[in-house]
Parts: sequence; C-alpha cells; structure tokens
Amino acid sequence: MEAQQISIIIPTLNRYDSLNRTIKHIELSAHLPDEIIVIDQTPDIYLANQIYQLCNNSFLNIKYIKFERQTITGARNIGLSLASNEIIIFMDDDVDVRIDTLTNISDIFSNNKISMLGGLNENEKNRNSLLGILFYKHTFFKRHLGHVTPSMYGRFPIEIHSMTETEWAMGFFFAIRKSCLMKWNIKFDENLQYYAYAEDLDFTYTYYKKSHQEGKKCIMSNDVIVKHNVSQEYRTPSKKATYMFIIHREYLSYKHFKSPFYRFATRWANIGDYLYRIIYKQKASDIFKAQLFCDKYRKDIKQGIFHYDLFM
Repeated sequence: MEAQQISIIIPTLNRYDSLNRTIKHIELSAHLPDEIIVIDQTPDIYLANQIYQLCNNSFLNIKYIKFERQTITGARNIGLSLASNEIIIFMDDDVDVRIDTLTNISDIFSNNKISMLGGLNENEKNRNSLLGILFYKHTFFKRHLGHVTPSMYGRFPIEIHSMTETEWAMGFFFAIRKSCLMKWNIKFDENLQYYAYAEDLDFTYTYYKKSHQEGKKCIMSNDVIVKHNVSQEYRTPSKKATYMFIIHREYLSYKHFKSPFYRFATRWANIGDYLYRIIYKQKASDIFKAQLFCDKYRKDIKQGIFHYDLFM
C-alpha cells in the first residue's frame, strides 16, 4: 500500500514547551509528514523567536508562519492556504501522536470513500448521562455515532471501533481531504475569533454535511489515538471562555438549524450547565450573564457580530 503524503497544520500561541513536546513526538513517527505548517500567534518577540528556532532546528520540513492576529480560525485558514498535500491533519500544539498514528491515517485514507477522520484522546471515557439527555447535551438515539446535539455540543460515540461514523470531529486532532475542501469551498468561520469555542464543530459539521450529500464517509477510528495534554501553559481566562461558550453556540444554532426548537435547546442546556456549577460550587453567574448578553445582542449574534470588546 502506497503511503500518502500528509500536511500537518498546528496553530500555536505562547506555548514553546508544549509545541516542543508535540514536534518531538511527530519526529518519532514511523510515517513522517511531508510538511508541518506552524502558525505562530505569539506576541512576545523573544518567545516567538524561540518558537521559530524550535521549528528551524527540527529535521522535519516545518514551515514557520508568523501571524499577527490572535485568532485560531484565521491561523487555521492560513495553514489551509499553504498546505500542499491531499491529506491535511489539524492538530493542537499540545498533542502526543503515537508511533503508528500517521501510518494508520495514511492507510485509512487509501479508501477513497473516507473524507474525514476524527482522532481519539487516549483514556477518554464516552458516555450518555441521563442529565445530559435531559438537557439536550446528548442524543440518546445517536449514542452509537459521533453526533452534534440540538444544543450545539459535539458528542463522541459511546463505543468506537475501526470505522465508527461521525458528524463532527474535535479540533485537537482530525484529518480531511484537501480536494474536498477545494470542491466545497469550506473554510473556518472567522467570525469566531480568539479562542473561538466550537470553531472545530462548525467546520467539521459543515464538512460532514457536504460529505454525506456525496456519499462519502466521516469516521472515528480506534486505530487513531493520540494524547491530548490540555496544556496549562497558556489558557483563556474563564469569564472570556464562558461568554464565548454561550455566544458561539447561539450563533452556530442559527447558522446550522432553522427551527426555533434549537434555540430553546441551547438555552435549556445552558440552564443545565448553570445548575451543574451551582451543585459543584463553581462560579455560575457568568453563564447567566452571558445568556443575558445573548438576549440583548441576539440580532447581531445571528449575523456573526459578537461585540467581543464588551467582555474580552
């Protein structure tokens, strides 16, 4: 079986140590990527230079791109515009690939019917809870598939085998075909800026719907497992993350679903999250405030105008 050439796109921001670990794991792969495109949004000149040197000193073919705006959707679109191979992997800068991860991806994409492959995080438990079903955060009848819920959550199947179908993929690690992207003219939605909660769900769900229309398969596979370290080296502060979590799901609900039921579902799920935080003695008021913000600026949010300046 002929090995497929692979491009890897890695956005990074203020994370030298995490990126260093990620690159070291890729260097140990049995099947090396043809190119890695690192899009660095680090504002500090000294730290950015360290990241540049890290990329320059690897034996891998790493293209370092300095990107002045701090937005993951813009960074990923820059990577897309530069990727030269049919198989494109998007991955975070805090992911350990296994020695056979890229080999298995190449093998799976030898099947031309496969258009998207979602990676799995080792040791992650997938389950449908009763409360999750009650608050539309899980969908019982789709529990054996990767699926997007009415409240705009992406959910993994409860069990994953070598060819488990999915409607989405999580942004820490997934692979797609460049030819499909070009044909369908799909890009990351740059209305979703900064940390951009749910930009991966939006992109992959859009990609899935096009794939489904043309009889192609989007899958998750237990042959493609990585370790997502969820680096604490640089994280978005909680209030900002909460506001984006609420506002972006509201926007994507309008974007992907026409029925008012789905707006109800997002709000009902937010109530569930509010109650969860109260029960576990976490700060819950930001969820309530973010929902009020959505109600106040609903018409703008529907158009992809989020007024980041009012809460960032």
